[in-house]
Amino acid sequence: MKITYKGFIRERIQRNPVTISPDATFFDAWNLIRQKGIRHLPVVDKKDRVVGIVTERDIRKAAPSSVSSLSVYELHYLLGMLKVSGFMTPKEKLITITPDTLVEEAVQLMHTNKIGCLPVLEEKKLYGIFTETDALDLLVDIFGLKQKGTRLTVALEDKPGSMLGILEFFKKYKVNVISFVSPSFMVEGNRVAAVRIKTEEYKDIVKDLEKAGYPVLSIGKWPSV
Repeated sequence: MKITYKGFIRERIQRNPVTISPDATFFDAWNLIRQKGIRHLPVVDKKDRVVGIVTERDIRKAAPSSVSSLSVYELHYLLGMLKVSGFMTPKEKLITITPDTLVEEAVQLMHTNKIGCLPVLEEKKLYGIFTETDALDLLVDIFGLKQKGTRLTVALEDKPGSMLGILEFFKKYKVNVISFVSPSFMVEGNRVAAVRIKTEEYKDIVKDLEKAGYPVLSIGKWPSV
């Protein structure tokens, strides 16, 4: 069986996102963002090369203040003349990635730089975008939250073989593991693992884990049943 998935961003992004021209007007961008329910609007030239991006924040900054002395007619005229190129975030200030960027590297870039979107470029052309919504979708997948099951939060020693020891109990009870997530932080000298298992019959498993020296810190069900 051939598995093509490699964990690259190309497998998790929005292809063919809504885009806009740098020569479009403020109202063109504003209407697209409202009508499409999006927060990030890549700006591309005639060759599909990214020249910038328009965000909700850019729209708010470009819009006149509510205390402006200009009339409604004057405001509409000025905004109608304002080109996207005049208020977008230019390419020089963007952080971009390629389709072969690892998913976790993309998430770290967004977290470190406190940004909500990464344009994905291939040979300078727009390949897609990776947004904070995509990152949250990934988190939901990693934790297996779309599947009914039981979450066990288990403490384990930070040493080789500890995770295998936990998994052996699920094998013993012939229970499928939906997800197994162990963050890098330590709690009172121990690692912590959040394990979602595909069963609601967990009491005997918990007893065996604790007898073997794996304290079960909490038990939860999601979705609730």
